[in-house]
Amino acid sequence: MTKILLRIMMRRIRSRIRPEISDEQCGFVEGKGTSNAIYILRTLIERSIEVKADLYLCFIDYTKAFDNVRHQELSKMLESLNIDSKDLRIIQNIYWQQTAAIRTDKKIGTFQKITKGVRQGCVLSPDLFSLYCESIFRSIKDIPGIAVGGHIINNLRYADDTVLIARNEMELQKLVDKVVTESNNKGLSLNIKKTIWPAMVE
Repeated sequence: MTKILLRIMMRRIRSRIRPEISDEQCGFVEGKGTSNAIYILRTLIERSIEVKADLYLCFIDYTKAFDNVRHQELSKMLESLNIDSKDLRIIQNIYWQQTAAIRTDKKIGTFQKITKGVRQGCVLSPDLFSLYCESIFRSIKDIPGIAVGGHIINNLRYADDTVLIARNEMELQKLVDKVVTESNNKGLSLNIKKTIWPAMVE
């Protein structure tokens, strides 16, 4: 019953959230997938090689990104989209009112309120996560990128997997610095071991 209710609600809130998600996000979007991101990136690389132009890339991986979505901040974002108050209360009850305790040696510790994270397997989680991260990448909108099909792009994303795209190392550094700063402000940290910087195509 709960899953049916959430699916109905998902359709309602999706109409508010999806317009806020940029075209660079290929994850959790109907009609898009990894193949879209791979195709665009491959096209960029092939064109750069063809015209002998430099292409700088940084592949970013976040550490447990879905587990670090701050509930209070996400709630403010949802309120700003004028989500129906009933739907908002349901989301708050599902996410904001959760508690957890650590069990060791058959003893259960004090229950603490969970203040961050989106639930694995919940149909609402993909849209909530995408909305939460969108402001990070809006902050780099004015930094130059590469022209693709008449559009300038400086990043591609599939869920939390991200590649930053620039014409030179200086512009790439600006992108990385801004994304790191904004990510930290949102409580998200980069997985340094899995982040590849810089990858250069020439």
